[in-house]
Amino acid sequence: MQILGTAASGLRAQQMSLDLVADNMANVNTPGYKAAQMDFAETMAAQAAGATRPGSVNAGVGTAAGQVGLGAGVLERATGRNLAQGDIHATANPLDLAIDGAGYFQVALPNGQIAYTRAGAFRLDANRQIVDSQGHPLVPGVTLPSGSGAPTVSADGQIKVTDLQGREQTVGRMVLANFPNPESMQDIGNNLLLPQANTGPVQTGRPGAMSGNTALGFIHGGALEQSNVSLADTMADLIKVQRAYQLNARMVEDGDQMWAIADAIRA
Repeated sequence: MQILGTAASGLRAQQMSLDLVADNMANVNTPGYKAAQMDFAETMAAQAAGATRPGSVNAGVGTAAGQVGLGAGVLERATGRNLAQGDIHATANPLDLAIDGAGYFQVALPNGQIAYTRAGAFRLDANRQIVDSQGHPLVPGVTLPSGSGAPTVSADGQIKVTDLQGREQTVGRMVLANFPNPESMQDIGNNLLLPQANTGPVQTGRPGAMSGNTALGFIHGGALEQSNVSLADTMADLIKVQRAYQLNARMVEDGDQMWAIADAIRA
């Protein structure tokens, strides 16, 4: 019976949505986190035998105008990110960095790949190299001179320190990255992203410079971009997903009962 297959696809879709909502809720306080979102599409519709509907439009592949289509369920079409800017809050750490606008920080993974992130919680490692919270070096790499004071990072990404003689010197400059389709990047955990085939080529530049057709954002030193997850919206999504899951589960129960009745009649 088609109702069982349709309901089962609905259950799978709502389970995926529930996992996504739970992930968003878990990251409501994660700096730089961008809310995940999922898009579903109706699967190929099948024409109901002999059924027509005056003035109706094409109900799907295999159906013509005026014919009634029977939906065959839903499937995941795409998973992306809500790239809306998060709030920026000041901190006491001069190496906490927030991007105000477009762009991503670049960090080097142990396998040599470059990963991208909006989480600007940086620190110094034992060699006074700037690394992220997981110990991945910032790209391009920046190492502070021994004995230098706390660094400052300007809006255009210049990293400066004061040496032992009280002289200010520039020790590095931030380079941000952006992509034509950043929504499609893959989350590999720890708030790190990797580009995919449809993400497009990486475009790099200094903060405030043009990257393709987009102006890269400016840097706020001593601040962190907060998660853009809205707890109120996420709670509302959770209620909707739970209700949809219950309705699809009820469809499975109803389909099972209908099947039992049909078997009893045939017997």
